[in-house]
Amino acid sequence: MFKSLKRIVYYVTNIEEAKKWYTAILNVRPLFDAPSVAIFQVGNCSLSIVTGNPPTPAIKGLSETYWEVDDVEYAFNRLIELGAIVHTPVREAFNIKTAKVLDPFGNIIGITGNATDPKKQSVENQPSQTAMTVAFCRALAFVDEREEIRGADSLAVLFLKDEAKQLLANSEKRKWTIQNLVTSNLYGYLISRTKYFDDIFNKYLSEGIEQIVFLGAGYDTRSFRYKASIKNTKIFELDINSTQNRKLEILNNERIEIPEQLSFVRINFKTDSLEDILKDAGFSTKKRTLFIWEGVVYYLSQETVIETLKNIIKISTEGSVICFDYLKEKLDSVNSAEPFMSWINEKEIDLLLKDLGIKVIRQVDSTMMEINYLTLNNGETGEKTLSQFNFLEGEISSFCRKKRFNYQ
Repeated sequence: MFKSLKRIVYYVTNIEEAKKWYTAILNVRPLFDAPSVAIFQVGNCSLSIVTGNPPTPAIKGLSETYWEVDDVEYAFNRLIELGAIVHTPVREAFNIKTAKVLDPFGNIIGITGNATDPKKQSVENQPSQTAMTVAFCRALAFVDEREEIRGADSLAVLFLKDEAKQLLANSEKRKWTIQNLVTSNLYGYLISRTKYFDDIFNKYLSEGIEQIVFLGAGYDTRSFRYKASIKNTKIFELDINSTQNRKLEILNNERIEIPEQLSFVRINFKTDSLEDILKDAGFSTKKRTLFIWEGVVYYLSQETVIETLKNIIKISTEGSVICFDYLKEKLDSVNSAEPFMSWINEKEIDLLLKDLGIKVIRQVDSTMMEINYLTLNNGETGEKTLSQFNFLEGEISSFCRKKRFNYQ
């Protein structure tokens, strides 16, 4: 249906003054210039300045448009310098800055951009911003007024910065945050994903699984929340240095006791060997294992994903299980430092996994997410979810392992 934003129209009462003002702001002349309209090209979108009366900014329910800029502070100050009026000052959340001004003709201009240099923002250089966003949404879900979809992660709030904690303070702030910063569909998706992997974790613990490996654990707290159910299961949390170091520091500062069954293992999935890293950490290739790969696959190239799956199969015994969520179609990430890098059609993934030696047990699409995790007692859907993602549970086949890796 929708492909991309193509054209935006601002209405002005003084077209000649507006042409001059926007020419100065954009530093380009109009591609089309007529007595009652001027059209500027801005990236892949066009901006039309048209003679007419702009809408009253105070009217509620109006859509808001945000232009991406390299430096929000500079762009905001430049707009004010050239005569715009402050509507909403610069704000920062989830490492994204936003601001809004009124142009001299009454139109609302929103601007947005990264809070830091994307090159410095990569997970190799600082803790994952995506992991922080997930922790925030889990904390948000824990205080959701709707009991049916409320989350269970009571520890997620520990990993938040003070400004994020303030957004959880009351119901009105939480509702505003969901609609304006997180988006309802992403919130619904992360509620569903957390509940799904909670269920997977507890299901295999109850079956007496011998090992559990978290591939890219982020600020996962299942080993603490479900500590009483772990018993003799050995758990390995794998993640990159920057994020794992911050997590350990916070757990230590908050005096959270680390279960003796849990080992923290540092890894860079782009450069390190999963087999070598796990074996060095005490992982046994002879024990049935559950691999949880939550919120990671689509941030890796397809080559890295396939290589990781091959490594998982190589070191796993018959009946081991891999669970992950994946992207079914191309989609732009909101975080330029951690962009989506891989996606695969839900029908093609069955064939790919079968060829690798993984039998798909079950897939959960967005419809089932809403039914299983987001339905209220009155039958209504509490939140929608993202339709582009699926959850998948697969079992490693003994026959395919022997065939592919020549095991005896």
